[in-house]
Amino acid sequence: MHWVLLAALPGLLWDGGPETVEALKRAAIECVYVPAEKAALWAAASFCHQPANLSGRQKLAAPGVRWEINVASATRSPWVDSNGWRFLRPGSRTYYYDLPPGASAPLAAAEAFAYDADAWLHIDPQDLEAYSRMLAFLKPIEKPPLPGMANIAVVDDGSDLVGEVLNLLARQNLLCRPVTAPDPRYDLNVQIGAKEYPKSEAANPFEFAQKLRRRLGDDKRSLRIYGSEVVLGRLTGDASRLRLHLLNYGGEKVEGLRIRIRGTYQKGTIAAFGYDSAALEDFAVRDGATEFSILEMGLYAVVDLPAR
Repeated sequence: MHWVLLAALPGLLWDGGPETVEALKRAAIECVYVPAEKAALWAAASFCHQPANLSGRQKLAAPGVRWEINVASATRSPWVDSNGWRFLRPGSRTYYYDLPPGASAPLAAAEAFAYDADAWLHIDPQDLEAYSRMLAFLKPIEKPPLPGMANIAVVDDGSDLVGEVLNLLARQNLLCRPVTAPDPRYDLNVQIGAKEYPKSEAANPFEFAQKLRRRLGDDKRSLRIYGSEVVLGRLTGDASRLRLHLLNYGGEKVEGLRIRIRGTYQKGTIAAFGYDSAALEDFAVRDGATEFSILEMGLYAVVDLPAR
């Protein structure tokens, strides 16, 4: 029964032995994945566990922000380490995080959840409580996943070059999807190496992403986020409703976000990690778009909007 409940939630890859059962119970952890060499020890424990096999699982980077110095302007600019673009690519559909002590286990759990990824988190025991708090937040909002929404289709040949382009698009909230061939359902199709998009331009992914943004046009963007460089969105939906995942890679709380979504939706709800109550402020529908503000959010928030 436990495995059914946790199927869509990130799993815990746990090095400890059965002597840690009480700590796991205090953190409300129901099941763990354990090293194969410790499986015999866990067999004697009255606790849900499964032997872990990392073979075939893709290792992910620890999510967060690195602040880099811009020499030309003497300012600091954020480099967001996000795995969202990796989840979108074909290939491995199973993943694991190997997170150093103090790294954001809650953010990694939220990131995997937002992309409906089959991911395990290997965390330091000192981060167990923080991970547990995020898991408790995710459980009541867990729903069947909705299809991801995108404006830009990028023909993916599996190369590192295409990967960097996908990464930069995602970091600028330009919703994209890797495809095997151009698809007329998307607002913009990109095939790197074609005359229109030469590899020499794609070799500078930042400038290339800006070119694609201009080609698409801001009015066609399904999602625009104002007020933060470190909050990335994952937009999903169908004919009946829309769900927006907002991931704050900066770690500190963010104030005064303004969200614009193409299309008209009814005012819905927001669930924000670390906040007992949150609301969508200054909600408006105009010019074929839905807009609202979020006065404050922490690591993660989920917005649900019914279709009009």
